[in-house]
Amino acid sequence: MRPIPRLKTTGVVIAVVLVFFLAPIVPYVEPVSFPGSSGSTEVWGAATPSYALLGYGPAPFPQSQLVTLGNHSAIAYFSGSRLAAMEHAGPAGVQFNPGGVVWVQDAEVTSFDFGFLNITIRIQNLGLRPIDGAAVYLSMLGYSANSTAGGVVLIQPKFVGDCGGQILPGGDCTVTQTAQNLLPANKSINFYPEVRGSVNGAPFIYRQGFAESYPTGGVGPVWVKAFMDRVDNARGSPLTHNSTLDQFAALRFNTSSATYQISDFGFENDTTRFFGPEAAKGVTEELLFPGVYSPYTFPGFLAAYAVGHWQTLLDEQYTQFGFYIGHGPYYQVAIPCSIYELPGAGINISQFFSNLGCTTTVLPSTWLVIVLAP
Repeated sequence: MRPIPRLKTTGVVIAVVLVFFLAPIVPYVEPVSFPGSSGSTEVWGAATPSYALLGYGPAPFPQSQLVTLGNHSAIAYFSGSRLAAMEHAGPAGVQFNPGGVVWVQDAEVTSFDFGFLNITIRIQNLGLRPIDGAAVYLSMLGYSANSTAGGVVLIQPKFVGDCGGQILPGGDCTVTQTAQNLLPANKSINFYPEVRGSVNGAPFIYRQGFAESYPTGGVGPVWVKAFMDRVDNARGSPLTHNSTLDQFAALRFNTSSATYQISDFGFENDTTRFFGPEAAKGVTEELLFPGVYSPYTFPGFLAAYAVGHWQTLLDEQYTQFGFYIGHGPYYQVAIPCSIYELPGAGINISQFFSNLGCTTTVLPSTWLVIVLAP
């Protein structure tokens, strides 16, 4: 009798390893319900033993999935093996991210004047039939009104604009909105435009994600150099960096930010103590709040809304500069207001704008103190 060959040990080990890392044999189930909704369901998935034991490998659930809860639909968002977020999707039967129907051509979140954002979203009809009733929404930190229940984030996208009537095949639509800037400084953000509409009476939701650093790099020495290069170009003669003026700028930040309610508080006292009575006469300062502006767009903002500050930077009697970057409170002036630039030092800022009928809000901000000297 011919002996039956035995499996080699190596082959057994390989088979076990393959099963451990590649075979989705461990079942997962996650109950899904929406607060205030009578419907509920369960989402089933499977993962590899390596994921179940070590957290390594593909997760058991997709990142997002449309679920039916009674007469309604919802989008369930998963993080690994748990339900992380939910979003109302409308009546049962709505399509989620259908292919070849629509896409977000572009989405931009850019800085606007005085702590506001410009939101611009452009969508295009990819299909062969018109899209009816297209409306665009946006989910973004500090913009959409999300809440939390039972450890699950309830996503509530905010309406940006509608396209009015139909979007014909191949056609596009652009919606815009201005909103207060509540984005975290110097961090990457994710934002999600969402299109809701219907084709031949069949409703759909299309959601697309974007990520970017906002603002890129933030205000730092590299930012200041790029900004001062633009100032020098506008001046025609460059300003020379002076490290002693840097020290004075730091002193001015500490004094001014401690009593931010009064414009240029303590300037004469600080200059006299630091430079002496005679030298102090030729020194001036710029207290600037770049916010989310880039060093390439901030000069244009100053030239349009802070003309006095911009003209001082261009004044050729000054040949040297120093700077300091700090973080402290400042007054944000709400749009509209008849004036945005204070006319001098020693002014009670909130009272000044209140007398003009303008609204101010105290917010944390980056301060850029620039000191100029002959």
